[in-house]
Amino acid sequence: AMAKAQVAVLASDAGFEVKHVRVTGTSRMDEQQIYARALAQKDRPMPTVELEALRKELRELPWVKDARVSIQLPATLVVDIVERQPHAVLEKPNRMMLIDAEGVELEPIAKDKIGEKMVISGPGSNMQVAPLETLLAAAPALSPQIEAAESVGNRRWNLSFKSGQVLALPEGAEASATALVKFARMDGQNRLIGGQVATFDMRSPPRIYMRVPGRADAVEMSGT
Repeated sequence: AMAKAQVAVLASDAGFEVKHVRVTGTSRMDEQQIYARALAQKDRPMPTVELEALRKELRELPWVKDARVSIQLPATLVVDIVERQPHAVLEKPNRMMLIDAEGVELEPIAKDKIGEKMVISGPGSNMQVAPLETLLAAAPALSPQIEAAESVGNRRWNLSFKSGQVLALPEGAEASATALVKFARMDGQNRLIGGQVATFDMRSPPRIYMRVPGRADAVEMSGT
């Protein structure tokens, strides 16, 4: 400990202490969050800078997926940030949150700033982003027309189209993917999206129930 303290004194006397902080890799997050933590090392002798502790602290920030911290002699602390990428929007009871592909909440977002990002909802839905992406990949032609996905009991999905129509899928990854592919094929043949049907209920395959506003009963269709 005494030797370490002596080295620190010698380094400080020689000018090897943190005088500058350089941050790279940020494009969306507020850099001040990085500087606020990195500048806590300011004026410290270089040998005493706790690089790993600072890296761990930075990784606790929502936008930071990873961080690399290094020393550039004689007096600069370099922080290289790997940012998380916005992927979708999580609808919560009191606000909308931007999330990444792992479901990590990044920051609140106004409804008029959502743009073309998918809006997901339902308890625990942010932890189901990857399975949802796998599901949608089964019918890529439909993806541009889907604006929202609601997780129901973490068991199945209701998909909402930009037309305002809703597709209720069955439980299970394989069953829901099969149903989505079938719906895509039917839409390609009959242009269901944008039509009069408000809800397509595929929860009981192979039957499909289509509800039209103003009609008391749903129209039933058997699929193969």
